[in-house]
Amino acid sequence: MSQGELHSLALSLFLPRTAAQDSPFGFVVIDDPVQSMDPAKVHGLAKVLHDLGETRQVVVFTHDTRLQRAFAHQEFPVTVLEVEREERSAVTVRRVTDPIGQALADARALAGTPNLPPVVMTHVLPSLCRTVLERAFTEAAWLRLHRAGLAEHEAEKTVAAAVALLDIAALGLFGDASKGPADIYAELRRRCGSDAVGLVRQCQEGAHPSGTTMPDPRRFVRDVEAVAQTVRKPEETTP
Repeated sequence: MSQGELHSLALSLFLPRTAAQDSPFGFVVIDDPVQSMDPAKVHGLAKVLHDLGETRQVVVFTHDTRLQRAFAHQEFPVTVLEVEREERSAVTVRRVTDPIGQALADARALAGTPNLPPVVMTHVLPSLCRTVLERAFTEAAWLRLHRAGLAEHEAEKTVAAAVALLDIAALGLFGDASKGPADIYAELRRRCGSDAVGLVRQCQEGAHPSGTTMPDPRRFVRDVEAVAQTVRKPEETTP
């Protein structure tokens, strides 16, 4: 058996005992359970831990971020804390925001920093905001593909194949990376307003030699945040 299979077997024996009615403990602590697991097993474990969390407090220690992503992609609530050991073994614990929130915080800090060279606002800031949109569309893509019942390895392959911003946007908005710019822009206008298309284009222009115009960096970041928060959660569809 592989290491991942051995971990899965051990968890299949351990977790039912923790959930037994006669167990005196209201919690379970697990150390690095996803080591060597393939993506399908990681997502399956997230579902098992989510169900266990209905009746027990579940604490997981891990350096592997795949488990956190598995919770997010399946829309399971989770609290993520980062533990760091600093000088003299001082330990700090802080709550981790999602990747979109982290990128937005960096963009806001950059937009609010005075006396930076112009190239920072015309090139660096739009590129950073492009990362915000890419992460929002990618999150929406994962949710959409999971809701559609796509197998985990197929979903991973589909998301990995979308590289350009508009390909990722098409996957997040429609679940279909082959959708063209006209469809993407129309859907962005419908969901986020007429200015959303211009924002996406500005984020793309940041990678060009000429950059993009940036008259109000703070407003630009706020508008990008509004678009990201709207598109990161795909609309529910009815059959």
